[in-house]
Amino acid sequence: MSSNPEIPEVPVDQNADDSKQPAPPAGGINTPLPRPVDRTAVEYLPPALSVLEQNIHSAKTPGEKFFPSFAVTEGLEEKANERIAQYPDDQKRSAVLPLLHEVQHRFGYISPESIDWVSDKLDIEPIKVVEVVTFYPGFRQKAPGKLHIRVCRTLSCAMGGSYELMDKLCEIARIDRNASDPHKDPIAVSPCGNYSVEFAECLASCGTAPVCLVNDDFHEDVTFDKAKELLNSYQNA
Repeated sequence: MSSNPEIPEVPVDQNADDSKQPAPPAGGINTPLPRPVDRTAVEYLPPALSVLEQNIHSAKTPGEKFFPSFAVTEGLEEKANERIAQYPDDQKRSAVLPLLHEVQHRFGYISPESIDWVSDKLDIEPIKVVEVVTFYPGFRQKAPGKLHIRVCRTLSCAMGGSYELMDKLCEIARIDRNASDPHKDPIAVSPCGNYSVEFAECLASCGTAPVCLVNDDFHEDVTFDKAKELLNSYQNA
């Protein structure tokens, strides 16, 4: 007796179009024909972000209204070319830091579009730009508030009350720092977009702790009870 099972014959309609006949079952296994699908009943899900897309993603914030959208202007191109010319042709990728600083200075933060532009200017992969953006905490990947406050949190300032100062600033500006992971997303923005806060590493004024930066203005001996006074001093900013 043969160990191979016999393959049953498939009856064929002699009057039917051969092109529409089902194929003989393979190995005796009947393969069901596909059923029609109602496309209107299918839920389409957005594609999952790649690792690169996740790293260059810019979350929307209320602070965006205070900053222009990224655009390649004549002035930006001129400044970028000037920076790139400072390096040998085979080392122009070294201009990645100056170009990112220029972008953030003009537009407030590093957007995905600006990352693509920098990579194109330097003939490098976008991930090479992302590596720099995510390494240096001074680069922001989302729009801060109109007034961005960086509070020093290293030892002298921490002992001088910088954490209490941060809590008081958040209370006054109605900022919820617990809404996101401060390690991955250190900047918290107020609902109105006027204020944003983040902790900073040593600001080099340990003797006058606690200290902070409001945009680029340096403030010393800012104890938590002076937080309201500090914000009020920028009412006309």
